[in-house]
Amino acid sequence: MYQGNNPTALQSQHWIADSLLMLMQEKPYAQITIQNICKRADLSRQTFYNMFDSKEEVLRFCLREQYEQQLHRFSSKPMISLHETVEVFASVLDGNRTLLQSMLDNQLGGIIADEIAKCVSLFADRFVSHKDQNLPYSEALLSGALAHLLLCWFQQQHPISIQALTELLSAFLSGQLYLFEPDQNDPVPSGSEPRR
Repeated sequence: MYQGNNPTALQSQHWIADSLLMLMQEKPYAQITIQNICKRADLSRQTFYNMFDSKEEVLRFCLREQYEQQLHRFSSKPMISLHETVEVFASVLDGNRTLLQSMLDNQLGGIIADEIAKCVSLFADRFVSHKDQNLPYSEALLSGALAHLLLCWFQQQHPISIQALTELLSAFLSGQLYLFEPDQNDPVPSGSEPRR
């Protein structure tokens, strides 16, 4: 994917993205060709391949651009709360309802979940103060939970509020949502007291 700052190239990226999104309103994603996109955007195939490697990369560009704009909103803050994090991700989903519903209708929810996960990593790199060898695991846990929680929320006919969504995620992360009986054979995590 093109990563530079050339205004003409950036404009071409947006024309390609807009063309794909319009075409997805007209026919299934699987039936859309690169040629269809180029014709709608009035650009050559060479221009397409200078900007993107595939149709999927165009969709990833659309989502990533939205999340990066949101991350930029918080760039001057030293910390971000769980509520703000959920609000950022939910607002991107809510603000791009047509695109996301079209993606889900075309069985492309995996791309959405994957891009949410990548953006969680961007947020973690920016806002996690204590980085250690467990960070990849905590990012995986949060991104998986957040991606699937938000996709579920997005698809509900009458979704709960963002505040309720935040409270649900907070209860889950703090261990208050599900109560499991500890297994006496589980290894003791490092730094904790041995079980009696």
